[in-house]
Amino acid sequence: MTTNPAAPRDPAVPGGPPGPPDPEDVDVLFLAGQRPAEDGEWLLITEVDGLPGSAFSAWVLPPGGRHGRGGDVLVRLTPGTRTGDLVPDTIDVSAWAVISRRLVPVAAWPRQDLDGWPERIRPTVAFAMGILTELEDHDGADLGARDRVDLDAAVATATPGIPARLTFGTAAGPALGR
Repeated sequence: MTTNPAAPRDPAVPGGPPGPPDPEDVDVLFLAGQRPAEDGEWLLITEVDGLPGSAFSAWVLPPGGRHGRGGDVLVRLTPGTRTGDLVPDTIDVSAWAVISRRLVPVAAWPRQDLDGWPERIRPTVAFAMGILTELEDHDGADLGARDRVDLDAAVATATPGIPARLTFGTAAGPALGR
């Protein structure tokens, strides 16, 4: 689950113009202390280890046409609401998964300090990646890896929960109809 077919170059007609440049992995810990753009940032998690200080990398998806695909785990960063000059700058952080053409909220951490949010969210993001890997690898679930989801549009209608058909596995599916 460390690749994303949503972001690399478009499979354009041979000889046609290339799509957007391939993204580069960024250490999420490096993003600590930086304030996100006013309209927010989406990070496509490419690697995460649950242990503090270990691997935690992502692609920062460019604005305009930010998409995810089934099996992706994402983090959204938005500026926190200012309550006055004496309150330090904060950001709102949330974790998301794309499953079967749906954007699914995993967790949210409002008003996080700019420096500490990566380590605070690490265990949850690692857990989400582990669950999706388990569904794909061991239950044979089709998470919709070929289907693109417009993240900025889907965030407004996102609902929690893994679709029930994915949690039954392929062996139990036909037996339910008998």
